[in-house]
Amino acid sequence: MTVATIDRAQILRALALTNPAISSFLDMLTGQVVELIEGDESPAQVDLGQLVMDGVGDRFLYIAGGNTAADEAAVDAWMEAEGIG
Repeated sequence: MTVATIDRAQILRALALTNPAISSFLDMLTGQVVELIEGDESPAQVDLGQLVMDGVGDRFLYIAGGNTAADEAAVDAWMEAEGIG
């Protein structure tokens, strides 16, 4: 799979996210972080959720949040752990 230019600022934001109702995933095709919002039943969210679930581990990589002290080193560490660093 060809990896797009990755938006590191979006990864940093996702790592620092503390809202448990939002799950973040890096889309390896676009380089953008997408968010699934628990309880959002809008057609766009339902479609996105299905797309993400079908591609987790391949096209979409989960980004665990909750690191309020996330910095560029945390982004580097996450990317390295995912094999894209």
